[in-house]
Amino acid sequence: MESGGAHTRHVNGILGLLCREHFPGLVEYAGVTGPAYSFDHYAAAPDAEDRAGRVFNNKAERVKQELWVSAQYIAFIAQT
Repeated sequence: MESGGAHTRHVNGILGLLCREHFPGLVEYAGVTGPAYSFDHYAAAPDAEDRAGRVFNNKAERVKQELWVSAQYIAFIAQT
């Protein structure tokens, strides 16, 4: 856990938030359509352009990239 003043974030909590925020809903995986219950399902879901104009290969890439940005921000806050 990184801490910086009043900011305390757990990486697992951030990952869970990102997975909920970018939940792809129903996806077709291995020939079956169903809800996304694994990260492989997120990788099978296409991504759409966001307000910042970013588009990733799939929902899994978006979650990983946004988690990386969050982790860098937390480390920066902890150093200040």
